[in-house]
Amino acid sequence: MLRQNRNKTIYYKRVAISNCGFDLQSILGSIISDTGTAPKVGMRREQISPSDSTSGFRLINRSNNYKSILFGQLILFEQGKSQALLTISDDVDFYDINAITSQQIKLEADEGISQEEKEKIKREFVDSILYFGVQGNDLVMVQSNSLRSKDLETHLNWLIHNFSDSFNDDSILLLKDKPTESTIERLENTPVKKINIGSVPVKNKVDNNTIEIKNEVNPVNNNNSQIKKIKFMPTGKGGNILKAAFGENWFSELRLEDSLDDSNIQINLEITYLRKTDKDGQRLMDTLATSLRHSDDDDIEISLQGGGTIKGGELKLSGSISIQHNDGLIDENHLYLQMHKWLHSKIGAGEIKPK
Repeated sequence: MLRQNRNKTIYYKRVAISNCGFDLQSILGSIISDTGTAPKVGMRREQISPSDSTSGFRLINRSNNYKSILFGQLILFEQGKSQALLTISDDVDFYDINAITSQQIKLEADEGISQEEKEKIKREFVDSILYFGVQGNDLVMVQSNSLRSKDLETHLNWLIHNFSDSFNDDSILLLKDKPTESTIERLENTPVKKINIGSVPVKNKVDNNTIEIKNEVNPVNNNNSQIKKIKFMPTGKGGNILKAAFGENWFSELRLEDSLDDSNIQINLEITYLRKTDKDGQRLMDTLATSLRHSDDDDIEISLQGGGTIKGGELKLSGSISIQHNDGLIDENHLYLQMHKWLHSKIGAGEIKPK
């Protein structure tokens, strides 16, 4: 067995649930436990895009309680996906590349079961795993490239709305960042003057409502031909900022036939005020500074009155933990122990005040 230690970033989130008298740990326990409303994993699969059968699924897979904390895996997978496989040999002109499906995989455990049992087995490639732990309304997590805090927040809202009576129709769950105590003190003592949200890419998509097909005469050979006219529209976070700033009709004058994705257009949004602002305006600025919970650390910079800046990473309580891997897979028992130690070290240091 190959064992390796790798460093991972762990994040803390404060769970805020509106119009609900229960904490997240008890709500999740009432859903995914053996006696819960959705004890079987097949019952709680969230299809990411119900209109697209290839969009994949999110779900809380394995969970267990360890030292007063409920730990779980949020996994992402796509049914029927194949994986490119490279066949390496020293004495060849090139390596063969083939595709292997999950159904073609044979494991050692398959040797001791009957053919009937083998036919019942279905395997899928796991795209990504996010690990989380919940104690009351305190949440810690180790993200992956494809599963981030926003994905966990979205799935938890979907899960609770579908399988718990704890939520009303207007209830919502938010995973809020908790800045370090030193950052909170700076924000309390020095009001926010300006917030920069930078390096937001502008992407594009085809506007299906503007596709036109016209019959035109080709001047070269005088033959009739069909010409398809397609309108491209900015999309993504950067596109949303442009629409909010200039309105929907502003795009009608743009010629975006050349792909915006290749143009490397970036948006930088600056939120500020001139001279003085009233108490409500200042409260808005301070709230914005601490509620950009799903933004990348490098994209946020807060300028304070009188000088000084706070980077996005300082608005999130995070740290680094060493995690043991066995044959490429995370040792979950070791991971949960490290997550437990980190959370309680922050509680002991006064950075987190459990409610």
